[in-house]
Amino acid sequence: MTSDVEWQRQRVREILLEEGACADDIPDDLEEAVSLIADFAFSRGDTLSIEDLAEVTGLPEERVIDNLHHLGIASPTPREILFNERDIELVDFLESAANDSLMESEGIEILHVAGTALAATAEAGVASHVQGPETRTRNPVEHLELNLAMSDIGLELGEHLPTAFRHHLRQATLRQRRTQSDQYREVVQMVVGFVDLVGFTSLSHELAPGQLVDLIKRFESQAHELAHDLDARVVKLVGDEVMFVAEHSADAAAFALGMMHSYSDQHVVPRGGIAKGDLVNLHGDYFGPVVNLAARLVAAAVPGEVLVDDSIAMTDSVVSEPAGRRMLKGFDLPVKVHSLLTTNASET
Repeated sequence: MTSDVEWQRQRVREILLEEGACADDIPDDLEEAVSLIADFAFSRGDTLSIEDLAEVTGLPEERVIDNLHHLGIASPTPREILFNERDIELVDFLESAANDSLMESEGIEILHVAGTALAATAEAGVASHVQGPETRTRNPVEHLELNLAMSDIGLELGEHLPTAFRHHLRQATLRQRRTQSDQYREVVQMVVGFVDLVGFTSLSHELAPGQLVDLIKRFESQAHELAHDLDARVVKLVGDEVMFVAEHSADAAAFALGMMHSYSDQHVVPRGGIAKGDLVNLHGDYFGPVVNLAARLVAAAVPGEVLVDDSIAMTDSVVSEPAGRRMLKGFDLPVKVHSLLTTNASET
């Protein structure tokens, strides 16, 4: 009778062979063999190398490598087979994007931004799989089958990204049009805010890595869900802090208060800071004095409080109370602040 381990080894071997592995290249170690499945899934249809791409497109190898680098794609050795027919179209596009309608530096800048976003998406997706679904597998066969399924989901998602990206481009274009400064093309007029978790640093020393990940995942999930429900956008998440923007004070206030109300933990409590005005917009991130003010306001808030500046407090759709004047780092004079009480996000 075949033992469970022997059956698992045979099944893993069968699946790898179906995905194109050579029998001699399949390691005897089950865990090592399981780890190879994504490599084969991502290599389906690959028949070309950098050398081939250069020959087909008529570009020097160095040029192909440079253009791929602009999008964050690492360059293998010129003869390594990692590309397929779709990559020919990609290489042609990258060359035209960097050199046709735009100045070369402008095209390269756009590619750098896109490459950074794609790399972050890929890293986050892999980490989420490893820390979530992968932990539930009970044996190497389940592990391999799940990894194969998740690889296929990732590839299929990639096929649908152009459709989703069209909607994001439209939303970003409309937002830019509504918020663009009349005086400076680099400036938009928006509301910016921060929410962080008080007590997180000390608690992080007490929690196991898995517990710490669960805490941050919950924080990030709440931020994304609130942003989707309101007219707000999460700019970035850095550990225990979220930076967000909105076009209207009421939506920004509702986002911050929502983060306050959704947390009932005794060890960590959110606090927030919101300011409104001219923001320097660069690569989807925001900078400038108003951003600095919002960051200082969250640092000055007590747990469970959202501090706002005068421009937010004077908005009819939010209710606040005076919280005195504060000396904030980076500001020469005391800043008049208010403590946010409630909001009506439907009034914009």
